[in-house]
This record gives sequence, C-alpha cells and structure tokens, in this order.
Amino acid sequence: MKSFLTIVMIILFANTTNAQSKNYNNLWKAVSEFEAKGLPKSALEVVTQISEKAKKDHNSPHNIKSLLYKSKFALM
Repeated sequence: MKSFLTIVMIILFANTTNAQSKNYNNLWKAVSEFEAKGLPKSALEVVTQISEKAKKDHNSPHNIKSLLYKSKFALM
C-alpha cells in the first residue's frame, strides 16, 4: 500500500511540473516573437510577468533568465 501511494504521488507531481514548464515555454515563446518583431516594450512586459510568476513559484532558473532579459530590454 505504501509503494502504491508513493507511485501515485510521483505521477501527480510529475504532471504539475510538466504543466508549469509548458506555461513558461509559452511565455518565453511570446518574448521571442516580440523580440523578432522589434517590440522591446511588449517583450519587457511579458518578461516582467515571467519574473513575477517565477518568484511566486520559487523557480530560480526562470527568475535568473528573466532578470537577464529585463536588463537586455531595458538597454534597448
């Protein structure tokens, strides 16, 4: 019974992790599209959303990436 519960928990946590990564991927894709179109202000708005979400989710890799992109678009 204990191993069954462990397997169920792993499956549930794997699904939530995958869903979060897709959400970040969609946001980063939007940033890339705005950057390709030459719209740094719009890209900066999306990067700010990513930063806030990453802080809330305690997701350090996306938070660091968003800080790098914020500085890049601020210089533009």
